[in-house]
Amino acid sequence: MSPTHVVTMRREASRELLGEALEFVQLANDPAALDAFRMDYASYRLGASHGAKGSRPQRADEAPLGERETKLAAQLKKTTEELVKARRRVDELTKSMRDLDAVRASYATDDAELNAVQLQARASIRDRAEKRRVSRVRRVESATAAVSRASGAGPIEASNYSFATGAPVTTDVFVARGVVAAPERAGFEVIPLASASSPIFVFTDETVDGLYANRFVSGFEKMGYVVHKIVIPDGEDAKTLEVYAELSDKVLSIGIDKLSVLVSLGGGAVANVCGFIASTLHRGIGLIHFPTTLLAQCDAAISHKQAVNAPHGKNLVGSYYAPLKIVVDPDVLQTLDDWLLPDGMGEIVKHALCQDRKLLKMLDDHDGPLADPDFLERVVRRTIELKCQVIDIDPKEKREAVVLVYGHTLGHPVEAISHRPGSLCCLSHGQAVAIGCVVAARVAVKMGLCDAFVITRTVALCRKYELPVQIPADQSADRIMAKLPYNKTWTKEGTVMCLLEGVGRLFNVDQQYLLPVSDAVIREAVVETMAPPGTVIRGAGSSGFLRRNKVSHNDILEVADKPVPGAGWSGDGAVHSC
Repeated sequence: MSPTHVVTMRREASRELLGEALEFVQLANDPAALDAFRMDYASYRLGASHGAKGSRPQRADEAPLGERETKLAAQLKKTTEELVKARRRVDELTKSMRDLDAVRASYATDDAELNAVQLQARASIRDRAEKRRVSRVRRVESATAAVSRASGAGPIEASNYSFATGAPVTTDVFVARGVVAAPERAGFEVIPLASASSPIFVFTDETVDGLYANRFVSGFEKMGYVVHKIVIPDGEDAKTLEVYAELSDKVLSIGIDKLSVLVSLGGGAVANVCGFIASTLHRGIGLIHFPTTLLAQCDAAISHKQAVNAPHGKNLVGSYYAPLKIVVDPDVLQTLDDWLLPDGMGEIVKHALCQDRKLLKMLDDHDGPLADPDFLERVVRRTIELKCQVIDIDPKEKREAVVLVYGHTLGHPVEAISHRPGSLCCLSHGQAVAIGCVVAARVAVKMGLCDAFVITRTVALCRKYELPVQIPADQSADRIMAKLPYNKTWTKEGTVMCLLEGVGRLFNVDQQYLLPVSDAVIREAVVETMAPPGTVIRGAGSSGFLRRNKVSHNDILEVADKPVPGAGWSGDGAVHSC
């Protein structure tokens, strides 16, 4: 049997632990010496320096008191600095939130600022919105009641768990001249260093590839990145689910990892396709945009929305996915074909008409060539500021950020129909948005939200920047109206639109900017915006006259007189011309 070890604990007298009393009385008249004594006494008691009698001696591997105090002081200083930084950040965020509230308030017009007709229109829209709400509630409650009778009443019990996901993501937007030609000379980090050993993919289109894609790729290769270039078709032809599937398989076949980055170098279509692929591969990998068209620099790439088209309409398959960063180089705009500049101006004109009088004044005052690099850089910078502002306060476009879809409710259907085989006029996105703005202005006037000057102003501004103001004659009101249910804001209660109360400002009802509009009013506005048969509109879409130059002006005139409006895509002899 092993011996038993007994440990006895006893309370010892302090003199046995500390020895003779220290002569502190002699030091009482010297404050500095007394403080030194107190420190020495405390250290002595703790055994930190001398080792108190009766306690363990200092270990050989234990740092002396001075070193440990210095280390602790350094840690305390570092922690204090971090705390100060954190407090400053909280103050900045608090101030930012206050500023965002001020921005929200600046968008909404009070009743006192409206005239009698506008006040009546606001009251009418409020009533219509309430009826829509009641109708929707009844519809949902009816469906819920029917489902609830057969749902959740069974004998199988479950344990309930939950988790929260998602946090605000910040995307930096850089505006820097010359960075596309020489990305290795950028004064800021373009691709994160954490991705230095991961495969990088540059997506570009056929046109940009021939201009500067190779030079762009070589810049990153000089920095040591391994870069693969993927060339996709020009324009909307690339924004299909088939192209998405093909390109995704190609990237996966080459090989990626979680730190890989996809870089878009091109216009809006390249940004959309590349962004949607990045948002879905490995459930999300790095994404960086280098927009090269005016439309992309002002709109398509300055966004966290990634999408491709579906047979029923534009951007119906997509995701919200924030890029790591967006780099805008105004220099590349000088390489654009002439027709691409008006295309980009469509979105800029939209912002000016519904959001910002400062930008509107820029557009009004400019009397030089559209390709003027200084003018283009000014409007690009201002449009980026405006878009970042509304995305910050309303990232899902439920309230103030609906300014971004002004002109799109009718612009998208007109654009989609113009891309069907046999169409006489294949429109670009910017051209379709301009037409949509004209239709929206007519709707607002018919509803009493603004006066007819808004229509005149919209048409004049669009014409100044070479944008169409009429719906192509081979389209029809019936086909356009049939497309409205495929709009992302549509519900069974009908169509909602953002509309102007005046140039530079949206109409709101209780700080809601998507307003219910009857189909009858929309149809009237569409009919009034239709071009007379035989009108030639030179489209800049992927198969448009300005882009492909497939047919002559006389060919267009000859075909334009033949089809019944709305039947131009039927394929019965009509050329897919412009």
